[in-house]
Amino acid sequence: MNIGKYIYAKLIATPAIVDQVSTRIYPVLIGEKVTYPAIAYTVDCVATDKQKTGVSSHDSETVTFHIWADIQQGSNGYEKVGIIDELMRTAFDFTSGTAGGVIVEHSYYVGSKDIFNEERMLVGREAIYVFITKR
Repeated sequence: MNIGKYIYAKLIATPAIVDQVSTRIYPVLIGEKVTYPAIAYTVDCVATDKQKTGVSSHDSETVTFHIWADIQQGSNGYEKVGIIDELMRTAFDFTSGTAGGVIVEHSYYVGSKDIFNEERMLVGREAIYVFITKR
């Protein structure tokens, strides 16, 4: 599961995303004292060779992104979440390449939905992508 290296390298190489989140891109969770907007992601990885006739040469990595903004930003926060979501879609939907030393042969957008974190008072978007990576 090296897709995190690819994600981070690809996103920080996209100036419009850096303008929105700087380098606030985190695996699994976001710390307590982080400025928003920010991005967190989780990965579910499975081998693409279901027959298990040998070592799999590729993995299918489903990545769930959570794009968060502070609710105190009001509609501006929600708007920023939408902008970041669209920028990420441009970066990842039906793309391939190498970044962070990870080879992605194909990636695609699965879907997204609005989310809310009442405890931290955050508004967000959950977006899901699949990356086919070469091992």
